[in-house]
Amino acid sequence: MRMRAAVLVLVVSVSLTEAAGCVSTSPPHCYKTSTMPQEDFFCEWDKRSHEKSQTHTLHVWDSENKKFLTIINCGEQEQKYVPLEKLGITTKKTDLWLQTQVGNITCNSSKVSVILECMVKYSKPQILRMKRLAGILNLTVDKPKDHKGAKYEIRWRESGSEWQNATFETKDSTEDLYTLHLQYTKSYQIQLRRQAKPHSDLCNNLLHALWSDWSPVVDVPSEIRHTPVIHWVVNKMTNGTRDITLSWDAPPVNESVGGVKYNLTLSVWPCAKKQKKMDHLTVNRTYNISVTYSEARISIFATNNVGSSPQEEIIIPAVKHLSYCDPQMSSYVITKAKKSCLEWYKLEDGETRPETVNKSTQKSFKDIKNVVENFVRHYYFLHTMKKNKHYQTAVMCPFYSKQTAPSNGPASVNISDLTHDSAVVSWFSIPVVEQRGFLQHYVIWISGQGNTRFYEVPAHKTSFLIKDLHPGTSYTISIAGRTEAGNGPNSTTNFETHSKEMGLSWQDLTILIICVVAFLCTIICSIAVRRLKLLPEVPSPVLDTIEFKCPEDQDLSQMMEEVHEFVLLLRQDLSKPREDVTSEQGTLLQDFGLVVLQDEDEENEEGGVTDLSSIKSSCYPNPSYRGQTLQLPEPFPMTDSIPKDNDTESTYRNGLFFETRVGECDKTVVNKT
Repeated sequence: MRMRAAVLVLVVSVSLTEAAGCVSTSPPHCYKTSTMPQEDFFCEWDKRSHEKSQTHTLHVWDSENKKFLTIINCGEQEQKYVPLEKLGITTKKTDLWLQTQVGNITCNSSKVSVILECMVKYSKPQILRMKRLAGILNLTVDKPKDHKGAKYEIRWRESGSEWQNATFETKDSTEDLYTLHLQYTKSYQIQLRRQAKPHSDLCNNLLHALWSDWSPVVDVPSEIRHTPVIHWVVNKMTNGTRDITLSWDAPPVNESVGGVKYNLTLSVWPCAKKQKKMDHLTVNRTYNISVTYSEARISIFATNNVGSSPQEEIIIPAVKHLSYCDPQMSSYVITKAKKSCLEWYKLEDGETRPETVNKSTQKSFKDIKNVVENFVRHYYFLHTMKKNKHYQTAVMCPFYSKQTAPSNGPASVNISDLTHDSAVVSWFSIPVVEQRGFLQHYVIWISGQGNTRFYEVPAHKTSFLIKDLHPGTSYTISIAGRTEAGNGPNSTTNFETHSKEMGLSWQDLTILIICVVAFLCTIICSIAVRRLKLLPEVPSPVLDTIEFKCPEDQDLSQMMEEVHEFVLLLRQDLSKPREDVTSEQGTLLQDFGLVVLQDEDEENEEGGVTDLSSIKSSCYPNPSYRGQTLQLPEPFPMTDSIPKDNDTESTYRNGLFFETRVGECDKTVVNKT
C-alpha cells in the first residue's frame, strides 16, 4: 500500500508540474572520453521544452553511503564539464538525475544508476585512409584517445539503398584496420562508430557501454583505372615564351564520386634540379602555364577517396629547330647572370633532340663552342627567368665549332619533264650529318656541245628547270653542295633532249585539247537538249476524219471483191487512125464512175487524148470518197520499145487498186479492185 501511494503521489506531482509549465529533461549521461583513470567527465542531456527560463542542477548521489557526492548548477546549458575531483570515487554505484526549475516550480528527470568508471564514450571515428582494389576496400581508422583497441560497427550502402551493417574489433597494439568486400564497379557510402572494450570486471554490464556518434558519411568511389589524357594547346608564342593551356577529361562517374583532385608536376625550367620541380594540386580540369621554346615535361595523376590513378607524363617538344642563325648573334650572348640557363646538344640529323642534353648556369656560348666536336651541327638555347618566375628563351640557334665542305653530293639526281629544249633536274637534299657545315647553295654544271653553263640554286630547293637546250643533244649535269669551306663531291647524270619533230608542241597540244573539249561539249549539249526537251516538238500532221454514216438499210454482210476489166485509156500514134470506144466499154466505164467523152470532131488538133483528170464521177462505189474526184495515176511510161503482151503494172491511189495491162492492139486494160 505504501508503494502504491508513493507512485500515486509521484504521478500526481509530475502531472501538476507539467500543468504548471515545468518539463523535465532526459536522464543525464555522464562519461569520460577514454579509459584512463585520471580522465575528467562530461555530462549531457536533452531538453524536452524550449522554455528559455529553465535552469538545471545536476545531482550525483552515493547509493551506498546515502549522501550527495556533488550538486552542480548547470544553468541553461545542455552539457557540463565535471572534474574528477568533484566526483570522488568513481568505482561505486552512483545515482544521477537532473533537476529543472521554471520560476518557483521544479521537476526532476528520471534517475539512472551507473558506475562512472565504466562510462566511456569514445570520439566518433575518423577514416584516415581508404584503398580500394577491385572489390576489396581497405580502411584505416584513427585510434581512440587512449590508444586502446575498440569495438566498431560499420554500415554501408549503395546510393539510395538500405544500410548493411557489420561489427569488428581491433587490438591495442595495431592500427585499426578493416577490409570490406564490395562490388567491383559500384560506388558506396559508409559510416562507422565505436565502443570501448570493458577494461574492468565492474564494466561487464552492457548497460555501461556507450557508442560513439556516427562518423560523417563518406563516399567510396571505384578505383581510377586509367591515367588522365592531357591535351595541350599553344595560345600565344611571343618574346621567347609559349603560353600553353592544359586540359584533361574527368574519370567516369563511378570513379569521380566524392570528388577528384589532380596532381601536376611541372618541369619547365631546363636547369631546375629534379627535387625542385613544381607541384600543383587542383580540382579543375584546365591549367595555364608558360614555358620556354625548349622542351618541357608535365606529369599528372588523379586522386579520389580510395586511391590514385597511374601517372601520365607528356613532353611538350621544343619549337622547330632553325636551319640557320645570325652569325653575329652568338657574340652578343653572355651567360653570367644567376637566373639564366644555357642548354646545348648535338643535332646530327637536324631534327631529333637527343636524350642527353647539356645544361649549365655558369658557362657562356664561347665556352661551349670551343669544346664541342668539329664539323658536327649542334644546337643551343639561352633561357632567362625573371623575378615573377616568367620563363623566356633569349636565343636559339644551330652552330658548328668548325665547318668544312660536304662529304657527299646530293643523292638520286633525276631528269623529268624532258622536251626538245628544256628539262627539270631534281635531287635529294644532302643530309645534315653529311653537310659538315651550313649549306649555302647547290652548284649545277650543265655540259653539252662543248659548252658548260653554271647555276647556283638556294639550299632549301631540290629541283631546277633548265631552259634553252638544243634538240636531240646529249648533256651532262653535275650537282654539288657548297658551304663556306667550299664545294663537296659532285653527283652526275646524263640525258638527251628530244628531237624537235618528235611529239607535238605545247601550242599544238593546246589546240588539240580545245577541239576535243569542244567536241565533247557538243555531244553533251545535244544529249541534254533531247533528254530535257528544251526545244519544241515538231508538230504531227493533222488528219481530218470523215464521218461515215452507214445507211440503215445497208447490207452489212461480207462483201466479195469484184474485179472488172475495162478499157481505161487508149494511147495511139497520130499517124494511126484512132479506134472508137465501143458502146459496151463506155457503159462499163460509166458503171464505175468514169465518163468517156467522144469528140465528134475527129480532126482535133491536140491529137486525141482526153484529159480525164477534169472529169468528175457521178457515182462512187466507195461511200468514204464521196465528193472526191477520181484521178488516174500519172501517165503510164512509154518507151520506144515494143510493148510485150500481158505486161502488167500495179498502182494504189486514194483507196483504189489499179492494175494495168497492155494487150494487143496497144489497148490498156485496167483491173480495179
